[in-house]
Amino acid sequence: MSLNGLNIYPRKLTNREQDWVFYLLPAEVPGYKEYRNKIFTMSVIGEGRFGDGNYFLGHEGDVPDLSYASLPMFACGQIECEQCLIQISIHEIYDNKIEFSINNILGETILEDLHEIKRWSYSYWKPGSLSPFENDELREINLTQTKNELVLVLSKLKQSIWLHESHTGINHIIPVSNFINELLLVKKTIVKSDGINIANVFSNLASFTDDDFRQAFLKYNKYWKKVKMGYFSVQDFTKK
Repeated sequence: MSLNGLNIYPRKLTNREQDWVFYLLPAEVPGYKEYRNKIFTMSVIGEGRFGDGNYFLGHEGDVPDLSYASLPMFACGQIECEQCLIQISIHEIYDNKIEFSINNILGETILEDLHEIKRWSYSYWKPGSLSPFENDELREINLTQTKNELVLVLSKLKQSIWLHESHTGINHIIPVSNFINELLLVKKTIVKSDGINIANVFSNLASFTDDDFRQAFLKYNKYWKKVKMGYFSVQDFTKK
Protein backbone atom coordinates (compact mmCIF):
# COMPACT_ATOMS: atom_id res chain seq x y z
CA MET A 1 0.00 0.00 0.00
CA SER A 2 1.30 3.46 -0.80
CA LEU A 3 1.71 6.40 1.56
CA ASN A 4 -1.80 7.59 0.78
CA GLY A 5 -3.48 4.27 0.05
CA LEU A 6 -3.16 5.07 -3.66
CA ASN A 7 -1.21 2.97 -6.12
CA ILE A 8 -2.74 4.03 -9.41
CA TYR A 9 -0.45 6.22 -11.53
CA PRO A 10 -0.17 8.84 -12.80
CA ARG A 11 -1.83 10.82 -10.02
CA LYS A 12 -1.56 14.32 -8.61
CA LEU A 13 0.21 15.00 -5.35
CA THR A 14 -2.24 14.86 -2.47
CA ASN A 15 -2.82 18.09 -0.56
CA ARG A 16 -0.60 16.87 2.27
CA GLU A 17 2.17 15.72 -0.04
CA GLN A 18 2.10 19.05 -1.84
CA ASP A 19 2.23 20.96 1.45
CA TRP A 20 5.29 19.04 2.62
CA VAL A 21 7.12 19.01 -0.72
CA PHE A 22 6.50 22.70 -1.39
CA TYR A 23 7.61 23.57 2.16
CA LEU A 24 11.10 22.46 1.06
CA LEU A 25 10.85 24.81 -1.94
CA PRO A 26 10.11 28.33 -0.62
CA ALA A 27 8.48 30.43 -3.34
CA GLU A 28 10.34 33.58 -2.25
CA VAL A 29 13.75 32.02 -3.07
CA PRO A 30 14.50 32.15 -6.84
CA GLY A 31 16.31 28.80 -7.13
CA TYR A 32 13.65 26.93 -5.20
CA LYS A 33 10.80 28.76 -6.94
CA GLU A 34 12.08 27.47 -10.29
CA TYR A 35 12.01 23.89 -8.95
CA ARG A 36 8.61 24.45 -7.36
CA ASN A 37 7.19 25.62 -10.70
CA LYS A 38 8.49 22.48 -12.42
CA ILE A 39 6.86 20.21 -9.83
CA PHE A 40 3.58 22.13 -10.08
CA THR A 41 3.20 20.86 -13.66
CA MET A 42 4.09 17.25 -12.80
CA SER A 43 2.24 14.18 -11.56
CA VAL A 44 3.36 11.22 -9.48
CA ILE A 45 4.20 8.61 -12.13
CA GLY A 46 5.13 5.68 -9.90
CA GLU A 47 7.18 4.31 -7.02
CA GLY A 48 10.96 4.38 -6.86
CA ARG A 49 13.36 1.59 -6.03
CA PHE A 50 12.78 1.95 -2.28
CA GLY A 51 9.06 1.24 -2.41
CA ASP A 52 6.42 2.82 -0.20
CA GLY A 53 7.09 6.53 0.37
CA ASN A 54 9.61 6.82 -2.49
CA TYR A 55 8.16 8.21 -5.72
CA PHE A 56 8.93 9.81 -9.07
CA LEU A 57 7.35 12.93 -10.53
CA GLY A 58 7.07 13.34 -14.27
CA HIS A 59 4.71 14.10 -17.13
CA GLU A 60 2.12 12.17 -19.12
CA GLY A 61 3.65 9.03 -20.64
CA ASP A 62 6.68 9.05 -18.30
CA VAL A 63 7.58 6.04 -16.16
CA PRO A 64 10.22 5.79 -13.39
CA ASP A 65 13.64 4.82 -14.70
CA LEU A 66 15.35 2.66 -12.08
CA SER A 67 18.37 1.86 -14.24
CA TYR A 68 20.49 4.55 -12.57
CA ALA A 69 21.21 5.35 -8.93
CA SER A 70 19.33 8.05 -7.06
CA LEU A 71 20.46 11.55 -8.01
CA PRO A 72 21.99 13.83 -5.34
CA MET A 73 19.59 15.42 -2.90
CA PHE A 74 18.31 18.87 -3.86
CA ALA A 75 16.35 19.73 -0.70
CA CYS A 76 15.40 18.03 2.52
CA GLY A 77 13.73 18.68 5.86
CA GLN A 78 11.56 17.22 8.59
CA ILE A 79 8.04 17.55 9.95
CA GLU A 80 7.99 16.74 13.66
CA CYS A 81 4.63 15.51 14.95
CA GLU A 82 3.49 14.01 18.23
CA GLN A 83 3.07 10.61 16.60
CA CYS A 84 5.98 10.52 14.13
CA LEU A 85 8.98 12.24 12.61
CA ILE A 86 8.56 12.71 8.88
CA GLN A 87 11.64 12.99 6.68
CA ILE A 88 11.11 14.63 3.27
CA SER A 89 13.72 14.70 0.52
CA ILE A 90 13.68 15.90 -3.08
CA HIS A 91 16.38 14.85 -5.52
CA GLU A 92 17.91 16.69 -8.44
CA ILE A 93 15.96 16.61 -11.68
CA TYR A 94 17.10 14.20 -14.39
CA ASP A 95 15.50 13.44 -17.74
CA ASN A 96 12.59 15.70 -16.74
CA LYS A 97 11.80 13.45 -13.77
CA ILE A 98 12.23 14.14 -10.05
CA GLU A 99 12.53 11.53 -7.31
CA PHE A 100 11.16 12.39 -3.86
CA SER A 101 10.61 10.56 -0.58
CA ILE A 102 8.29 11.03 2.39
CA ASN A 103 8.94 8.64 5.28
CA ASN A 104 8.30 8.30 8.99
CA ILE A 105 11.76 7.63 10.39
CA LEU A 106 10.24 6.45 13.69
CA GLY A 107 7.95 3.83 12.17
CA GLU A 108 6.45 2.33 9.04
CA THR A 109 3.25 4.34 8.68
CA ILE A 110 2.13 7.98 8.64
CA LEU A 111 -1.24 8.53 10.25
CA GLU A 112 -3.87 10.64 8.55
CA ASP A 113 -4.59 12.62 11.73
CA LEU A 114 -1.37 14.32 12.82
CA HIS A 115 -0.56 17.00 15.36
CA GLU A 116 2.43 18.93 14.03
CA ILE A 117 4.92 20.35 16.54
CA LYS A 118 7.48 22.00 14.27
CA ARG A 119 9.18 21.72 10.89
CA TRP A 120 12.57 22.63 9.48
CA SER A 121 14.46 22.57 6.20
CA TYR A 122 17.92 23.56 4.98
CA SER A 123 16.17 25.60 2.30
CA TYR A 124 15.49 28.52 4.66
CA TRP A 125 18.99 28.99 6.05
CA LYS A 126 20.83 32.29 5.42
CA PRO A 127 24.43 33.30 6.26
CA GLY A 128 24.88 34.37 9.86
CA SER A 129 21.88 32.38 11.08
CA LEU A 130 21.94 29.53 13.56
CA SER A 131 21.34 26.06 12.20
CA PRO A 132 17.86 25.30 10.86
CA PHE A 133 17.31 22.28 13.10
CA GLU A 134 18.73 22.75 16.62
CA ASN A 135 19.92 26.37 16.63
CA ASP A 136 23.49 25.20 17.19
CA GLU A 137 26.46 27.29 16.10
CA LEU A 138 27.88 26.65 12.66
CA ARG A 139 31.27 26.91 10.94
CA GLU A 140 30.87 29.24 7.96
CA ILE A 141 33.58 29.66 5.32
CA ASN A 142 33.31 32.28 2.60
CA LEU A 143 34.60 30.77 -0.62
CA THR A 144 34.82 34.07 -2.47
CA GLN A 145 36.09 37.58 -1.75
CA THR A 146 32.51 38.88 -1.77
CA LYS A 147 31.04 38.08 1.63
CA ASN A 148 28.11 35.64 1.67
CA GLU A 149 28.26 35.12 -2.10
CA LEU A 150 29.21 31.46 -1.74
CA VAL A 151 29.35 30.08 1.81
CA LEU A 152 30.33 26.58 2.90
CA VAL A 153 28.58 25.60 6.14
CA LEU A 154 29.34 22.78 8.58
CA SER A 155 27.19 21.72 11.54
CA LYS A 156 29.12 19.95 14.30
CA LEU A 157 25.93 18.78 16.00
CA LYS A 158 24.22 17.39 12.89
CA GLN A 159 27.48 16.41 11.14
CA SER A 160 26.09 17.90 7.95
CA ILE A 161 27.46 20.20 5.25
CA TRP A 162 25.76 22.56 2.84
CA LEU A 163 26.70 25.34 0.44
CA HIS A 164 24.78 28.63 0.29
CA GLU A 165 24.68 30.22 -3.16
CA SER A 166 23.53 33.83 -2.91
CA HIS A 167 22.37 34.52 -6.46
CA THR A 168 19.91 31.59 -6.43
CA GLY A 169 19.34 31.36 -2.66
CA ILE A 170 19.82 27.60 -2.86
CA ASN A 171 21.49 25.72 -0.02
CA HIS A 172 23.17 22.83 -1.83
CA ILE A 173 23.39 19.74 0.37
CA ILE A 174 26.92 18.32 0.29
CA PRO A 175 27.43 14.55 0.79
CA VAL A 176 29.60 14.40 3.89
CA SER A 177 31.93 11.47 3.17
CA ASN A 178 32.97 12.70 -0.30
CA PHE A 179 33.78 16.18 0.96
CA ILE A 180 35.58 15.01 4.11
CA ASN A 181 37.76 12.77 1.96
CA GLU A 182 38.89 15.80 -0.06
CA LEU A 183 39.37 17.85 3.11
CA LEU A 184 41.67 15.26 4.66
CA LEU A 185 43.63 14.94 1.43
CA VAL A 186 44.18 18.71 1.46
CA LYS A 187 45.25 18.56 5.10
CA LYS A 188 47.31 15.45 4.36
CA THR A 189 46.23 13.83 7.60
CA ILE A 190 44.28 10.93 6.13
CA VAL A 191 45.52 7.42 6.89
CA LYS A 192 44.13 5.07 4.26
CA SER A 193 44.18 2.01 6.51
CA ASP A 194 42.08 3.80 9.14
CA GLY A 195 39.39 4.98 6.75
CA ILE A 196 37.61 8.30 7.22
CA ASN A 197 36.60 9.18 10.77
CA ILE A 198 33.83 11.69 10.09
CA ALA A 199 32.90 12.16 13.75
CA ASN A 200 36.50 13.03 14.58
CA VAL A 201 36.63 15.66 11.84
CA PHE A 202 33.45 17.36 13.07
CA SER A 203 34.74 17.27 16.64
CA ASN A 204 37.91 19.06 15.54
CA LEU A 205 36.70 21.62 13.02
CA ALA A 206 38.91 24.27 14.61
CA SER A 207 42.00 22.37 13.49
CA PHE A 208 41.16 23.14 9.84
CA THR A 209 41.72 26.61 8.40
CA ASP A 210 39.29 28.41 6.10
CA ASP A 211 41.75 27.88 3.28
CA ASP A 212 41.74 24.11 3.96
CA PHE A 213 37.99 24.14 3.40
CA ARG A 214 38.27 26.32 0.27
CA GLN A 215 40.86 24.05 -1.30
CA ALA A 216 38.84 20.95 -0.40
CA PHE A 217 35.69 22.39 -1.94
CA LEU A 218 37.43 23.30 -5.19
CA LYS A 219 38.69 19.70 -5.45
CA TYR A 220 35.30 18.29 -4.50
CA ASN A 221 33.43 20.53 -6.95
CA LYS A 222 35.80 19.59 -9.77
CA TYR A 223 34.39 16.05 -9.69
CA TRP A 224 30.87 16.54 -8.32
CA LYS A 225 30.07 19.96 -9.83
CA LYS A 226 27.67 21.42 -7.26
CA VAL A 227 28.10 24.93 -8.68
CA LYS A 228 29.63 26.51 -11.78
CA MET A 229 32.71 28.13 -10.31
CA GLY A 230 33.24 30.35 -13.35
CA TYR A 231 30.44 32.52 -12.00
CA PHE A 232 32.50 33.32 -8.88
CA SER A 233 35.88 34.87 -8.13
CA VAL A 234 37.90 32.49 -5.98
CA GLN A 235 41.37 32.99 -7.45
CA ASP A 236 42.47 35.50 -4.81
CA PHE A 237 41.84 32.94 -2.08
CA THR A 238 43.68 30.12 -3.82
CA LYS A 239 46.62 32.04 -5.30
CA LYS A 240 49.95 31.12 -3.69
